[in-house]
Amino acid sequence: MNTLSACVTTIKNSSHLCALNVAYGNDLFELILVESLSLSDGDAVTLVFKETEVILQKTSAQVSSANTQKGTIASIESGIVLTSVALAYRDTTITSLITTNAYKRLELSIGDEVIWMVQPSEISLLRSSDGV
Repeated sequence: MNTLSACVTTIKNSSHLCALNVAYGNDLFELILVESLSLSDGDAVTLVFKETEVILQKTSAQVSSANTQKGTIASIESGIVLTSVALAYRDTTITSLITTNAYKRLELSIGDEVIWMVQPSEISLLRSSDGV
């Protein structure tokens, strides 16, 4: 799992949904959660998202995902079916698990700068009750 420690910047609750904006350094992330939260601006949170939810792109074309960031490929482990791509992002590592066919099609190499993205509905909050 990928994790990022972030800070709440805005929160909007409806009856069953929550739109949460958080900051990780100067980068902003949007989350859509199927719950109502009792958080306030400035609260610390930990974001969690699966490696399979991290989409990679080589060019900076416009995309519909709210959460797009830049990273540099630090390592690649290519298998027959899946390839793991580790990205240096700020002071952490983000891992993307993509199909090996997609890896070959993108012609990725260590040192390449890429755009990575994750949809707002694919990010969760890690809670102390989760045992981590």
